[in-house]
Amino acid sequence: MAHYSGKTVFVTGASSGIGEAMVRNLASSPCTIFIGARSTDKLESLKNELETNHVKIHAIPMDLSDSKSLVNAFNELSRRTDRLDLLINNGGISQRGLAKDTEFSVVNRIMQVNFLGTIEWTTHCMPLLLKANKAHIIAISSVVGEYGFPLRSAYAASKHALKGYFQSMQLEPDSPSVSIVSPGRITTNISINALNSDGKKHGEMDAGQAGGVSAEKAAEKILRRAAQRKNNIFIGSGEIVLLYISRYLPPLYRRIAKNISPN
Repeated sequence: MAHYSGKTVFVTGASSGIGEAMVRNLASSPCTIFIGARSTDKLESLKNELETNHVKIHAIPMDLSDSKSLVNAFNELSRRTDRLDLLINNGGISQRGLAKDTEFSVVNRIMQVNFLGTIEWTTHCMPLLLKANKAHIIAISSVVGEYGFPLRSAYAASKHALKGYFQSMQLEPDSPSVSIVSPGRITTNISINALNSDGKKHGEMDAGQAGGVSAEKAAEKILRRAAQRKNNIFIGSGEIVLLYISRYLPPLYRRIAKNISPN
């Protein structure tokens, strides 16, 4: 995408799903891309596949649930660049479990990865963002950052918190501009890697997820709209309709959400 030509970008959660798709899209133009995730092998594979004479890719292992890992990742990043034009906060983990059954350790992990770790990483990166001309942040939230949904209590809470943080930043002077992205059902492994109430992986592809928007199409829309500095970006289909129902007809939304398949 031409808008990102010459930019220096960092993408968290870059080893799969929307994150990987955004890296592939960005690599179509000359730029420098830092890719972060826990899976070193996947990062190196992506780097080896996409790096060219015009596209420089640096793989930096990181774990959003581990503060020491984030410090080490930032130290590596700051050794390799003196600025960031774009930070894409994409890393996260979902949930499939009733609130009444979910262990607190699961809630804690989801909040740590999706909210606290993401904000900690953003805070580390802020000096590099402020050195860039017109720096931008893309924060990947979720439609459940707009409304509650069955089996997603901790996930929805983490995304509500993420939205509140970055929505506040949008209003503050001298901060990087921010696009808050709220995807609905996107065809990725997010449901497979989601945590059940006991902390184990869900291990199944949700039917709704399988029939969702492709990660490639989602990535293209996100990057295109973020290039226009859109404050809020919604990606999906029927679940986006639910957003407007929840805003303007809350009783109807509650009736629908209680009966719709959460998977």
